[in-house]
Amino acid sequence: MCSPFDLQVGDWSYRIQNTHTSPQSISITVTSRAAKPNVPPLTVNAHMNVDTNSYPSPMVIYAEVSQGFLPVLGANVIATVEPQSGQATDVTLLDNGADPDITKNDGIYSRYFISFNGNGRYNLKVRVEGRNTTSRLGRRQSRALYVPGYVENGEIKMNAPRPEVTDADIQANLGSFSRIASGGSFVVAGAPPAGSVIPDTFPPSRITDLQAQLENDTIYLSWTAPGGNYDVGTAAGYKIKMSENPLELRNTFDAAISVNPSGLTPSVAGDEESFEFQPEDFTIENGTTVYFAIRAFDEVNNEAQVSNIARAVKFVPPKDSDPVAPELSLL
Repeated sequence: MCSPFDLQVGDWSYRIQNTHTSPQSISITVTSRAAKPNVPPLTVNAHMNVDTNSYPSPMVIYAEVSQGFLPVLGANVIATVEPQSGQATDVTLLDNGADPDITKNDGIYSRYFISFNGNGRYNLKVRVEGRNTTSRLGRRQSRALYVPGYVENGEIKMNAPRPEVTDADIQANLGSFSRIASGGSFVVAGAPPAGSVIPDTFPPSRITDLQAQLENDTIYLSWTAPGGNYDVGTAAGYKIKMSENPLELRNTFDAAISVNPSGLTPSVAGDEESFEFQPEDFTIENGTTVYFAIRAFDEVNNEAQVSNIARAVKFVPPKDSDPVAPELSLL
């Protein structure tokens, strides 16, 4: 036993030696408290999107890692899903803004779970670790859309430059830590029996971070690659569409103008994708707004949902104005 005055910050190890000749069952409980009452503890809250599920709908695992009201970034978050029988499955949760994660770097880590092992109840446990590289946001950043300019009575008006926020202003090192949290349980029905041949019914995940930029009549697209089965594996290909009407992309995606993705080979899920091209038979003038959407498909032609709609605007500022980068935005 240690007195409170002996406690030091850092990694601790506890060793037990069995002095008996036969194996012994030992249970250990460690209780800790904050070293300083004015410093909020680091907490983990884990849960699933639903308590009951019907195959082949995927489950989504969420883990919110925070210190007080501030999100913790850069942690290693592992979810362990245990079925009633069979081996447990580990899933690495991500905070990268790609589906099913909603917002990048908000301290909420998530991932799809599709490794069903038959029907029944599954238990969820989440383990979070940080090793000196973990940091937290010191203050919330504005997520308001920045628009570099606008058209008024046929004349282009430029807005003031967007203020920049440096990493030094928003991050602080948390040191090393380890946390384990229970996420409860969920029940699955309609799943194939364990060990049976499962048909490919899972599509790629929806792309949610498509970005578009227009420079010198060249379109630059970027996004996070989905997997062949939601966020696992590699998709077979992409369908890219463009239009001057965002509703056309949202409501009648297949009817919009197609972009030839020749030479674009999908990367493994989670990697950054980029693609550039010059539109054919499409005039881009000063003030032209073009919208883009994309959807991935797998080897058996399961298609993902249509992505977010990205917008690119060509603004050529007047000669007496400061140059402003082309607009980069998400819808």
